[in-house]
Amino acid sequence: MPQKSRRQINDIQEKVMIYLKLQRFQAAEELLQNAMEEHGPLANLLNLMGLCHHRQSKFPEAIEYFEKAKEANPRFIEAALNLAVTLSDLGFYETSQKVYGELQGHMGDGQTLPDLVLGRLANLHNKTALGYEHAGLYDQAAQEYAKALHIYPRMPDIRLRLAKVYLRINSYHQGREQLMVLLEENPNHPECLNLLGTIAFRMGDWDGAQNFWQKTQNVNPNDRTSRTYLRSSSKNPPGATI
Repeated sequence: MPQKSRRQINDIQEKVMIYLKLQRFQAAEELLQNAMEEHGPLANLLNLMGLCHHRQSKFPEAIEYFEKAKEANPRFIEAALNLAVTLSDLGFYETSQKVYGELQGHMGDGQTLPDLVLGRLANLHNKTALGYEHAGLYDQAAQEYAKALHIYPRMPDIRLRLAKVYLRINSYHQGREQLMVLLEENPNHPECLNLLGTIAFRMGDWDGAQNFWQKTQNVNPNDRTSRTYLRSSSKNPPGATI
């Protein structure tokens, strides 16, 4: 592209972003349409048109333009991200995951995705996992929670759910591993301490279980769960079910 045309495109993009901030959507669309008639359907212009429609909650049109931008430049990361996030917002999780997978293949060395995008993509697996969990399919739920954490590890709520699922399917070592990660971030996490105590108790570690529950009591003497477990453990042999 000639230098003059590149400057013109940059100027158009800046004006469009200003229009979007001011919610002057019609002006943005007209500017983009005129630009594409003059310079052709360039990927960055198509992506901006998608954003313009997305801001107006015209999601089908937004998806269409994001897809066109992605087709015009398969390595255009921003368009792929916008497409994946929009599909996710509309509940098309499998399609969004596919776009995300393709995007990862195009990521260069040292390139990373924004935390906000990673969190939203990880939430795709989280929602799928919740569906499996509600259906009683705990092995599948664990797999989806693990995928979510692989994409974005800094989601303690998902890590806690994964630990609970592991506890349900008696995968105690894996559950303990997830809980220990949470405990490193928050040594006084009551629910985490209580669950570690439960795992220790079920594995026959009587002293370890009481130690975790007592830590919870030290943190919060009003915690009923740990108090109940301490009383119960004194009446039941190691290996019993709590």
